[in-house]
Amino acid sequence: MVLVEDQAADAIRRRIRDLGLSQPKVSRMAGKSASWLATQVLPNPESSLRYLWAKEPITLERLLRALQWTPEQFTRETGLELPGFSRPPDALPVRRYRIPIVDAGAGLPMWNEGGEFVTLDLPELRGKPESELFAVRVRGDSMSPTYLNGDVVVCWTEGQPEAGRVVAVHQHGDGIILKRLQYAGNQPMLYSDNPAYAPVMMGEYDRIYGVVLGMWRPAR
Repeated sequence: MVLVEDQAADAIRRRIRDLGLSQPKVSRMAGKSASWLATQVLPNPESSLRYLWAKEPITLERLLRALQWTPEQFTRETGLELPGFSRPPDALPVRRYRIPIVDAGAGLPMWNEGGEFVTLDLPELRGKPESELFAVRVRGDSMSPTYLNGDVVVCWTEGQPEAGRVVAVHQHGDGIILKRLQYAGNQPMLYSDNPAYAPVMMGEYDRIYGVVLGMWRPAR
């Protein structure tokens, strides 16, 4: 007897081969690290996809787009039936979010009325509780060309800080900074997208406060 989990994993692997793609390529198309499919999705597809539907609908949408499947095709091929899966993630309403914002290099965001807020309606925020979001206003060019000076980058406090993701880090002495997370062995490293800046190790007192979901670029 073929288990549903095995059927789902085999169907995804077969689809990737049929499309001439690779697991690392599809992982990156979903906005994740290259090892994401192999280490986090394929070993336990049902629970992984339930999590994506509940917590990261945009990631699920990107995965389906990479596999060139509609939700109905996915269910038919994999045998997985998720609650409400016939409703595509992009059918979730886009609403306006009032989000606390800080400048990069400043202190932590404040969710009380004493802080500064920005109102945004980015599609990437669909399904996220407003209380789990904050924004960082980019200062400088260390994350150029991905993020430019003055860009507003929205972060999710409950996102998974995987290798390859851009994260908001509270760095001891420097406030909140935006860097791309990588690892050297077990040591987390913070990389700038601008090659003019050298990577730095995460310090003992540094803390990741969120992963980047989306960005708004004001008119210049």
